Order: sequence, then structure tokens, then C-alpha cells
Amino acid sequence: DYGELPANLREPVDTIFKSSESLVVIVNDFLNVSRIEQGKMKYDFTTFDLCALTNEVVKEVKPNIEKKGLTVSVAVCPEPINISGDVGKIKQIIGNLLDNSIKYTPKGSITISLDSDKTNHKAVLSVKDTGVGIRPETIPHLFQKFSRAEDAAKFNVLGTGLGLYVAKEMIKAHGGRIWVESFGEGKGSTFFVELQLV
Repeated sequence: DYGELPANLREPVDTIFKSSESLVVIVNDFLNVSRIEQGKMKYDFTTFDLCALTNEVVKEVKPNIEKKGLTVSVAVCPEPINISGDVGKIKQIIGNLLDNSIKYTPKGSITISLDSDKTNHKAVLSVKDTGVGIRPETIPHLFQKFSRAEDAAKFNVLGTGLGLYVAKEMIKAHGGRIWVESFGEGKGSTFFVELQLV
């Protein structure tokens, strides 16, 4: 509407845009916590292919991964893995886990895997990174409200400590579970999401 943006304004406008996007995420986290605690979070359950959804989320965040100079590999199933759930909520959770991996991985790689355990009727998604890792004493508190690793602010100043709490509550509403494994600081971490197969 106002003509071409002068070159000297592109960087400040881009910074403002990114800050606005971060604030939207923060506001949504607080709104989601409020809905969860009041029992007003709504879920629209349908049957869908978790493989296709995972590939879609990876495709959307891949430019952010590459922009940071990280490599990404995707080991997603050769055939559909159907689950029953709220597509939007599961997409949000996968996106949250990938965003966290990007933020807390200064260099190296991110690996996304999805397997189906037909014996136990479970789908297991994992997001593994070579990032800063998590101290053993932090892991039991990581999915609590406002919980963040001690040095998390070094890598993500705007984090609220709500994303993983929201993800845990949403996964619980799907009858699934979410957890993390890490060998400690500087040794990366792997987040897992387990959901029922249809």
C-alpha cells in the first residue's frame, strides 16, 4: 500500500515482524493454559495420517532449520499411520517440539522419526537433536507450568515455560503420553510422543 520498502528499513521491519510472531505464540500459550485449566479446551477428533501431518510440519519449518545452518533428516514411515485426534492440536505439538529443537541446537542436526508399533497399537514420534541437552534433575520438572531449564534464557529469551506443559495436557487428552530423554548438558535431547493407532 505504501510502495516499496526502502532497503534501510527492511531489517528493522523484519525484526518487528519476528517479535510480533513471538508475542502471538506467548499469548496463545497463556490462552491455552487458561482453557485447559477451566476445562474449556475443545478437541475436534477425526481419523488422519500422522505421517502426512509430520511431513507437512517438517516442510513448513525446514527453512528455519536450514537458516540456522542445521541439517535435518526425516525417517517417516513408508505407509500411512492413522490415528484419531485433533489435527490442529497435534500439528501444534509437533511444531512446538521442532521449534524447541531449533532454538536449543546451536549447531548440528535434528532428526524426526515416526514408527508404528502394531503389537501395542501405538504410533511413536521422536524429535532428536544435537543441542544443549537437559540436566537429569531438570527432566522431571520440564513439563510443569513455567518450568524452564536453568540456562534456557541464553538461547530463547522469550520462552514462557508453557509450551511443553500445554503439549503434555493436549497429548493426555488424546490418551497418549509425551516424554524426553537426554544424556545431560551438551549431549542433545530426544522428545517422544506416543499416540494410539486407529
